[in-house]
Amino acid sequence: MIRRTLGFICLAGLGALCDQAMHAVLWPLSSPSLVGRVGQDLIMAQASPDGSRVAGLQRLGPERWTLTVWDTQSKRELISSRPITHPPATTSALAWSSDSQWLAVGSAGEVGLWEVARARQRVLKSEYLVREVRFSGDWLLGRSDNALFVWSWKDGRLLRRIAQDHVLTAALSQEAGVLAAASLQDSIRLYSLPAGKPLRTLPAGPATINLEFVAGGERLASGFRFREDRSKDCSILYKWRQGQAEARVSESDLVGFSVSQDGQRLLTRNPGGGHIWDNQGRCLQEFQLPGLLTDSLSSDGSRVASLNPHANQVVVWKSLTEGQQITLPTPGAPYKFGFLGGGRVQVVDGACSVYQLP
Repeated sequence: MIRRTLGFICLAGLGALCDQAMHAVLWPLSSPSLVGRVGQDLIMAQASPDGSRVAGLQRLGPERWTLTVWDTQSKRELISSRPITHPPATTSALAWSSDSQWLAVGSAGEVGLWEVARARQRVLKSEYLVREVRFSGDWLLGRSDNALFVWSWKDGRLLRRIAQDHVLTAALSQEAGVLAAASLQDSIRLYSLPAGKPLRTLPAGPATINLEFVAGGERLASGFRFREDRSKDCSILYKWRQGQAEARVSESDLVGFSVSQDGQRLLTRNPGGGHIWDNQGRCLQEFQLPGLLTDSLSSDGSRVASLNPHANQVVVWKSLTEGQQITLPTPGAPYKFGFLGGGRVQVVDGACSVYQLP
C-alpha cells in the first residue's frame, strides 16, 4: 500500500513537471515586467531600439511643441522640454539610430539630429515639411511630399537630394545601397545610393501605405490600397533586384502590414483580424481580433503584438499557436505599439511604457 501511494505521488509530481515544461515550451511568456513609464499628454513618442530611452513630443499651444527625452528606468530627463520651432512631422517625426545614442526629429524644413548623451543638436536642412525620418546604418532619410533627402548623419553631409512628386512613403537600406519611394498613383521607384541613379521600378497599387527593407536589404515589403475597390488591397514581398514579386497576398480593406526582419513571415491586417503568411505567400494562420491599428511582428516573426479594442489593451501572443494572450496593462487608450530589440515592447497611450517579455 505504501509502495503504491509513493508511486502515485511520484507520478503526480512528474505530471506537474511535464505540465510546467509543456507550458514553458508552448507559451514561455508568463508575465511581462514594466521597465518604465514616462511622459504625459504626448502627441508622439518613440522608444530607442534597446528600450533604454524614450523621446516624446508635446503640443503646448497652436504653434508650440516641445521635445523631451527620458531614461526609461530612472525617468530622469536627458533632454528637457526643448522647443520645436516648426510643426513636427505628421507620419513619423522621431527615429533612433541603431545604437540608441542619436535621435532624429523631423519638422518643417529641417531634421534636428540630437546626440542625446550631450543634449546637443545639429540641424540638417531639408527645404520642405518633413513627413518622416528613418535611420539605416550611417544614413538618415528625410521624406517630404516632393523630395527625399539622404544624409551621412555622422558628419552631416547631404549625400543625395531626389525630387519626386506626391511621395507617400519611402525606405532606405545602407546594406543594399538603395532607396525606395512610392508616390500616389505611381510605381515604386528604386535609386542607388549615394549616386542617386534610378535602378528600376516595381508595380504598385494606387496608394502605397508603407515600405520596409528586410533580409539585409534584399527584400522589399509593401502594402497597397485600391480606393475604387478595397477587395483588391494586397501586400507584396519583392525580390527587388530581380524586379519580381516573391509573394503577393490579398487582404480586403487592408489596414497595414508587418514583416519579420528575415523576410520569412508577413502579417496583414484588416479591421476584423488578419493573416500570417510565409515568404511564398502561403497562409500560415488566420486570426480574428478586431482593431484599426496595425499589428507588430517581432523581428524573428515568432510573436505578435495586437490591440484588443474591447479592453483598450495591447496583447502579445505567439504566432502560429493557440497560446494564451499576455496583456500589457496601460491606463490609457493605446494609439501606438510595437516590438523593440531584446524582447521589449513599447506602448504609447499619452505616456510611453516599455515592457520586458520573459
